[in-house]
Amino acid sequence: MYRVELASAALRDLQRLRGDDLERVSETLVGLGGDPRPKGKHVKAIQGTRVRFLRYRVGDLRIVYDVRDEAKAVIVHGIVRRKDLDRWLRRRR
Repeated sequence: MYRVELASAALRDLQRLRGDDLERVSETLVGLGGDPRPKGKHVKAIQGTRVRFLRYRVGDLRIVYDVRDEAKAVIVHGIVRRKDLDRWLRRRR
């Protein structure tokens, strides 16, 4: 089992969600604790950033995180709408 930690920005993003989006993202975050690199088309590595981010697709939202195997932790950096992902990543390169 991995510990799922939310960065302060990700926590703010999560608090802004409502309804189905909140429920689906919450379920996904719990699932990442059990398997931080699930197989399938929902998880992809993001290229061109200092940190080896992964992004998990949840409807129109993207959960951007990295996995720290030595600490058994999943660090969630942001929960971003698909249309805003490029701008979000540019600020972190």
